[in-house]
Amino acid sequence: MEKSASLTFDNVSYSFGKTAAVSNFSLNIEKGSFTTFLGPSGCGKTTLLRLISGFLQPDSGSIFIDGENQASIPTEKRQVGIVFQDYALFPHITVEKNLLYGLEIKKNRHNSVLYKNKADIKNENIAKIHKTARILGIADLLDRYPHELSGGQQQRVALGRALVLEPKLLLMDEPLSSLDAKLRVQVREELKEIQSELGITTIYVTHDQEEALSMSDKIAVLKNGHLLQEGTPREIYLHPAEEFVADFVGRANFFTFNGKRIGVRPEWILPADNDNYDLTGKIISSSFLGQVTRYKIRLQNSSVITVDLPTDQQELKNTSTVYLKIIRHLEF
Repeated sequence: MEKSASLTFDNVSYSFGKTAAVSNFSLNIEKGSFTTFLGPSGCGKTTLLRLISGFLQPDSGSIFIDGENQASIPTEKRQVGIVFQDYALFPHITVEKNLLYGLEIKKNRHNSVLYKNKADIKNENIAKIHKTARILGIADLLDRYPHELSGGQQQRVALGRALVLEPKLLLMDEPLSSLDAKLRVQVREELKEIQSELGITTIYVTHDQEEALSMSDKIAVLKNGHLLQEGTPREIYLHPAEEFVADFVGRANFFTFNGKRIGVRPEWILPADNDNYDLTGKIISSSFLGQVTRYKIRLQNSSVITVDLPTDQQELKNTSTVYLKIIRHLEF
């Protein structure tokens, strides 16, 4: 049996009453890939996960897993694992029993004639739990209870509970949102390493553009239930299809230059000499952020832009006028 699956949305729509949550959504996701649904709250990201898992049924269109239409296939037979935003761990049982829970439910749905006896089932399940725990680095935590774990450890247990079921698709609904900033960076790196090692097709939901850029093979940017653009992180960042994508994925300044509406990333603006420049303005504020210093600059036309300069580069002097050069821009 393949350990991962392809996923296809074919013109899928879904509404909550008169409110359209997903509209004419079409997308192909390759086996073994890590795809992120990225967008603001209410754009349809979580609704898509619920449609994949079978908790919701499309009003129109079709969803295919490995080419098979899922319209008549119930949730428990879709071979989909889910990691929820709040982890949903049972507080009154150990990590080992949390991992075992899904396997027990799965066992009860199977005809027991497939197994020699209950001992065979238990041994098989324990082996799966210990293998998964080793992969996730939680083998020494199996006897602990959820309240005895850190946020990152709880997240790995939640992931383990999904992985022991050996799903073909792994769905993750903003699983890092409750972690502090430093731990979030650490755990997202671990998640990507685990996903790459296992080769499982993963669909990840977030509104955090940095998470999406750092973890994904492909990003699907959504707004109001519509797919605006799909591509690699580099494609989305360097070649956004429209102004909303440029503004949501990373930072961008938007203004009129030489009669055209353009977008310019903060790092695409550099200091210039007073005889070779594109923009002039005055520094409003500066913030030292470690790798970069971020400047707010008011241009002559009164619009305010953001400029990010590497820390090792000479600082902009807070003089009466600063001169700036645009090295790259986007046109809309």
